[in-house]
This record gives sequence, structure tokens and C-alpha cells, in this order.
Amino acid sequence: MKNGFFAAVVLAGALALAGCGQGGAPEGKDITRNSSAKDIGAAYLTEMTRIADALETVKDEQSAKAAAAEISKAAVGLNTMGEALKDGTDPLKAMQIFGNNYTQVVEVQGRMMTELMRIQTEHPELMEIVSAEMDKLGE
Repeated sequence: MKNGFFAAVVLAGALALAGCGQGGAPEGKDITRNSSAKDIGAAYLTEMTRIADALETVKDEQSAKAAAAEISKAAVGLNTMGEALKDGTDPLKAMQIFGNNYTQVVEVQGRMMTELMRIQTEHPELMEIVSAEMDKLGE
């Protein structure tokens, strides 16, 4: 459970250097090596926002299971992006992705961290449901 939490944080930071963006944007599953920095950023933020939004809904077992399903979708998108971009992303492109979306990346990662801590504190019995999906990030 703790490993999943820290893996999510590490993956979020690593992807921030390789991708970030949001709102009516492409999803992670739509990203290829040839995608623009703008599209990569938008897809990254779409998936991270999906996770943060899902975590904010966790109040009981039913909502934790629904959140886990959304986190699973985001994990697929982020992992697909990671695979597409893992070999040979231009450093300038990576800087553009991160630089153009810095504020949004920090905000969504903060939301995720806050909600993970809230769930762990207020509903530790639900953390296992959520962390099972968070563990899939970076697989």
C-alpha cells in the first residue's frame, strides 16, 4: 500500500518531466511519439485530473470502488503515454511540456497528494481499494 502511494508520486514527478495539460484534451491512450508537446501536456493533465477527481469522491466502499475504476482508466492512459514516450523524447520537447503546464501540474499533483493523505487518515480501510489501482501506475 505504501509502495503504491510512493510509486504514484514518483511516476507523477517523472511524467511531469515528459508530459503535462487538460480540458477537452486528448487522453493518454491517444498519445504517440509524434504527438505535439501541447497534446502530450493536455493528455497528461487529463489523466492526472481524472485521478484527483476520483480520489476526491472517496467516502465509503462504494465510492472507493468507483474511484478505483476511474484510476484504472487513468493508469492505462498514463502507462500508454509512458510507453510511447519512453525512448527518445526530445529534451527540448520535454521542457516545453513541463514548462507550459507547470502551474497545472503542481496543482493537480497537490490535489492527489492531499486526497491520498485524507483517505489514509480518515478511511484507512479504503486505501487498499484505491492503492491497488494506484500501484498500476508505471507498470
